[in-house]
Amino acid sequence: MKTYDIAILGASISGAALAACLGTAGLSVALVDKARFPRRKACGEGLSNVALESLERMGFEMSAAVESGLPYYTYRIDLGEHSYEFARGRERRLKGVGVQRTILDRILFDRASGFPTVDTYCEASVTGIERCEQGCNVSLSTGDRLSANRLILADGANSPSATMLGIPVRRKAEPLWGISFILEGSFSRVTGEVVVILKDGYEINCTPVSQSRLNVTILTKRKPVKALQDSVVRERLLEEATEKSFFTGHPMEKPLQVGPVSASRRAYVWDTVMLVGDAAENLDPVAGMGMTHGMLMAEIAAECLIAIHKEGLAVEIALARYAELAGRMSRSYRGFTRLTASLLRNPARRFLLPALSSTILPGLIRSALDDAPMKWVETQTISRSVLNLAGV
Repeated sequence: MKTYDIAILGASISGAALAACLGTAGLSVALVDKARFPRRKACGEGLSNVALESLERMGFEMSAAVESGLPYYTYRIDLGEHSYEFARGRERRLKGVGVQRTILDRILFDRASGFPTVDTYCEASVTGIERCEQGCNVSLSTGDRLSANRLILADGANSPSATMLGIPVRRKAEPLWGISFILEGSFSRVTGEVVVILKDGYEINCTPVSQSRLNVTILTKRKPVKALQDSVVRERLLEEATEKSFFTGHPMEKPLQVGPVSASRRAYVWDTVMLVGDAAENLDPVAGMGMTHGMLMAEIAAECLIAIHKEGLAVEIALARYAELAGRMSRSYRGFTRLTASLLRNPARRFLLPALSSTILPGLIRSALDDAPMKWVETQTISRSVLNLAGV
């Protein structure tokens, strides 16, 4: 049984980014995932400026991904007869880049696995976690067993490892289900917009991810999701998405199933176990920012773990520091996504959005996509009266 400084269960964006940071510091890491990378994954595929800056601080070279993607400058909410853009004129500065998840996964996973002190265990499900005096022992479906001084959970919102350890989860909203497509074709007009279409109880999220590809994810509640099995319904919703995105094309592959997804939260630290990314907190999908949130959590976790192993910081102090910093950062994004989601699902949205699209929402989105998250606090940005109107 091989022993590591740290075992990370989950090799998606948070886990792989964290493993690469720890590998840079010379720590021995076991990076475990049931999938093989890169792989298709249902995802909005938008990387904000904040996420790009975080990746650069962590040492990732992102120029190739940025060049392959398509920049976006604003969000547009489409309600049918009317649509609302949240950045105009001088506010239309670069907010982020649409990048296919397979490209991002390849960059993160390849760099993490390239360090001599990082071992990867792919296509390996966790079958058992045993806590011991030295840390923990982890059993894998491949028959491998490994030991680690520190355990990190980064295996997603429905974290099987957290369930195995009995870590409770708090769900803050009704789960959504749906399907996700990558369309291949061409744009008749490049608008620099991420478009969210609200139609017939469906939330249709459209992100351009290259000059010839459009990501379309359709979400809804459990009962109406059954209608998506009907090809006529799917084609009607895809036609709406392509028309509003000025795109002509067809799905490249079969759609990926999505769900259940919802806003949920676990403790960032459970005993001595750290949780990062969606395993710690999953933001409401309609407002995006999940990848940004995951990158920042990985960066904070890396700083605290390196302080333990390289600088001799007491474990209790480092874990408390992680929980504090990750909580402070997450509160900002939680406030933004809760407000956005509540507005878009509010029966009075046709009255609220016209007023708020030219007042408070542009500043909120600018803060979330442009500003360092540690420097803004939701209570300073979102007035209580607006939250009450939105039902938050």
